[in-house]
Amino acid sequence: MSKSSEILALLSQCLNCRESYEIKCLNSEYEIRQMIGGTRGTTYVYVYDNGFFANIKHLPQVKLISTERSSKRVEEIYRAPKELLKNKLMLTFSFGRKSGYPSIHLCVGEQETIRCCSCEVLERDDELALKIASMFRPLGGEEDLIKWYLHVVPKMSKEILNIVTKSGAKGISMWGHAERLREALYSPGLSVLMTMALTTAQGRAKSLTIKISYILELFVIAKIVDALEGTSLTEAWTVEFTTNTPLAVVRSRATGKEYTILYQSSILPHILPGFAKNVPKHLVPDIAVFEGRIEGVGWGELYKLAEQGVVPKLLVEVKTGLGYLKWEEPDYAIEQVKVYKKLLRPKNTALVSLKTVDPMLKAQLKTLGVAIFENFADESVQAEFKRYVMNALM
Repeated sequence: MSKSSEILALLSQCLNCRESYEIKCLNSEYEIRQMIGGTRGTTYVYVYDNGFFANIKHLPQVKLISTERSSKRVEEIYRAPKELLKNKLMLTFSFGRKSGYPSIHLCVGEQETIRCCSCEVLERDDELALKIASMFRPLGGEEDLIKWYLHVVPKMSKEILNIVTKSGAKGISMWGHAERLREALYSPGLSVLMTMALTTAQGRAKSLTIKISYILELFVIAKIVDALEGTSLTEAWTVEFTTNTPLAVVRSRATGKEYTILYQSSILPHILPGFAKNVPKHLVPDIAVFEGRIEGVGWGELYKLAEQGVVPKLLVEVKTGLGYLKWEEPDYAIEQVKVYKKLLRPKNTALVSLKTVDPMLKAQLKTLGVAIFENFADESVQAEFKRYVMNALM
């Protein structure tokens, strides 16, 4: 039995369900409905064909009958010959409109129906989910990102959680549209499978880049806490993208001091750039570390701390270097650093990159007094960063 056959045999256990739903055959065809457009209120259908899971729209002999646009989503209705789908395995992904949480079903084409069963094993067995994700047909352009995701996300996620536990915190609480970060951190296999459900290379590339970015940012925070030999003074670490709630407050066994770590905090009200001239647009630094406890900072009010003379001991901007997103562009990075240094006046500023930093960008950053740590998946670079952190926060 081939490796693919073994994986599919494990997946096929889902078809032993007691309760199922059916798609009935209309004369000699099946009518298949998709709702595409992101991962909220959408449904995607994939068929295992010639060694890959391919979207229903990419199969030969499948006809698009109608499309109807609704808000950010598009409903597509296809018809497929009964013989085309007979004995074929299919995966359907339905995402909750509000939660974005996936419901996965495994289906099989039978005599006159397509029978579908809930496939919760993919939510329980993350390794199996990772293997199934590797069996989706690439759409072009996202292959390199998939390799990067598989290279760094599972390993970094595991180390983040180990350091959280080591610090004495009871996990990471996530709020404010952080469900995709939660998936990547706790279930990296399921997370990449959700990405592969998308039907465009651009959609997959954007999703993968964002998830890699989030995990890299948390990984850098974990390395800061590890460098400090930090003990968490908060019950759990908190990620909340719509407030300035500290991610964690830790006491360092190395320095004996307390530190507050802010993640994706907002410096100024986001509404200002749309109404006022000469107001910077880049207002959310990735990581800010303050000595002592920082509490009660309103959303968009981080600048008030600097006005009171309370400035970060360390500010870290994190880049993947993978491209695809606006904030990865060199000019954007330079403008970010200039704005942060002007408004927050950090004592130390660093840039961490997953890949090699563009030489021109590196030269400009150094003139701004920014320490640079590139190729951050390299353990020797991580060790160098930890030494830098200790010197910056002493």
